[in-house]
Amino acid sequence: MKITFPHAGNMYVPIKVLLETIGICYVMPPLCNKRTLEYGSTHSPEFICLPFKIILGDFIHGIQNGADTVLFCGGLGQCRLGYYGDLQTEILKSVGHNVKFICIDLTFMTVKEIVEKIKPLTEGKSLGKIIKAIACAIWTVFRVDKLYRLASYTRCREVVKGYTDNTMKEFHTRVQNAKGYKAIIKEINRAMRTLKTLKIDKKAKPLKVAIVGEFYVALEPSANLDVEKKLGNMGVEVHNTLSVSHWIMEHFIKRNLPVKSKNTPHEAGKEYMRTDDIGGHGLETVGNAVLCGRSGYDGIIHLYPFTCMPEIIAQCTFNEIQNKYGIPIITLILDEMSGEAGYMTRVEAFIDILERKRETSKPVMDKKCGMNV
Repeated sequence: MKITFPHAGNMYVPIKVLLETIGICYVMPPLCNKRTLEYGSTHSPEFICLPFKIILGDFIHGIQNGADTVLFCGGLGQCRLGYYGDLQTEILKSVGHNVKFICIDLTFMTVKEIVEKIKPLTEGKSLGKIIKAIACAIWTVFRVDKLYRLASYTRCREVVKGYTDNTMKEFHTRVQNAKGYKAIIKEINRAMRTLKTLKIDKKAKPLKVAIVGEFYVALEPSANLDVEKKLGNMGVEVHNTLSVSHWIMEHFIKRNLPVKSKNTPHEAGKEYMRTDDIGGHGLETVGNAVLCGRSGYDGIIHLYPFTCMPEIIAQCTFNEIQNKYGIPIITLILDEMSGEAGYMTRVEAFIDILERKRETSKPVMDKKCGMNV
């Protein structure tokens, strides 16, 4: 048995750890590119969302390179993600690929249920080894997200532009070739040490912009035209509210703890939504926008794939949130036809607006009495 899996930002790093620690053969698709999207779009329904097409392209590449099983994280609720596995199975069959799908829904599953679900992959492996692999993978999620946060911090402050991008590019090259948990953690630590030694402008006060929206396009650079890196190189500090570690903490770790705690973004979002679930990450989008407004962010960028109903519903609340908290919000809708030039023109114009807003809100010194007015 040889499995393949889809990319979603840096999620491939902990998946590598999981599979290699257990000792499962796999085919990892290349980091998403134009060819991946072409593979998926060719065989997808025209108006299905962008994540579906890219993920299907990943599967096709993996199957063409020897994979006979697909490992996929699905979902339930009012979102098409919960139906991806069934529809993609039928599409792959129609083009001559008869593979087995193993769909894991971390939102609703316990560790015991996950172990049971991946049983076909772990035949002959000890339970202790499987649990160790899950623990190592979860720890890797938090470490790699910490690296990404550090990169966001240094990118907008570095004195010599391009060092952060080069460090992260080298990290991805090295981590793809690394084998096993210890080697992968070593590469994460190496990249963190490098970023910490970069010369930064300690007096810099970059704009702080948050990213909210649909999970996949917020995480996957090929889907959002690498907006985090572009913003960072424009001197903007980016906080992505849809990190994998945050999602695992809120939807898996906290849910499996004996003492239950509330989902902070969900609670904040209920100020504008009467229902507990509008599907996908819609309620979290609303809640994160509210939290960022309260926390003094300069602006919010809302990302979602064309036709994503939960995010369309969430977007309806933004006028009220902007008026109440005085925080500008721009929505960018993405599909395979998104043009980078027009996309970046809107982003640059939005950043100009934020800079002007910051300038006009600065206190002015009264020359007569020396007081801020």
